[in-house]
Amino acid sequence: MPPSLVDLIKRIQDSQAAEINLPLLSGGSVQLKCIYKESESPHFFLVFPPKQLPADIDTNKSCLVAVKGGDNSVTFKAGIETIKGDRILELFAQKTIDPITLRNSYRADLRTTISASYEPGPEEKARAWHLEGETLDLSAGGTLTIFPKEFLNRQRILLHINLPHTDKEIHCIAHVIRMTRLRKEHWQIALQFDNLDQKERDFIVSCCLQEQRRQLRENVQIA
Repeated sequence: MPPSLVDLIKRIQDSQAAEINLPLLSGGSVQLKCIYKESESPHFFLVFPPKQLPADIDTNKSCLVAVKGGDNSVTFKAGIETIKGDRILELFAQKTIDPITLRNSYRADLRTTISASYEPGPEEKARAWHLEGETLDLSAGGTLTIFPKEFLNRQRILLHINLPHTDKEIHCIAHVIRMTRLRKEHWQIALQFDNLDQKERDFIVSCCLQEQRRQLRENVQIA
């Protein structure tokens, strides 16, 4: 264990708001808010609200932990030591993560309006369509959305996203990663952006971090 990592964990103040991306045995992961509690570095605890921890946590995989402290967030990879009851995880830090490497992959739970449309080329027989929906989460690499209908095409989808709490709008081309029917008139659709420039990515990252700070503040107040 690098001494710098041990010292880093020691410097984190007790009871800071935190967030973890937990891997699941069923596949994928879930992002949860929690409270950081001190232990003997590099070990630490995370305390969750009641009934938040999933039952199928994959304790053999590492997870990402972000702890809010002052004006900066500390992000590191951690292993799961034990699950204590239904509200506490004991973890141990493994290595720090450069926040820049997370810019495209970090997702914020963020609801905002999104429209999707398709314009066929001059020689295509496909028809044009337009749908209005809502984002469930957002990152600089893509978004998870809810739409009332299944997309008729999977490539060259034109998206228009209103970034909340800003005057920014994102227009880009995307492709479908997966589509899942939830119930009548509700489709969950994951999309990956294809042509965002760095300025647009920075707008999204800034919006996601702003939303993260807002949610962490609310989490601390509730705790």
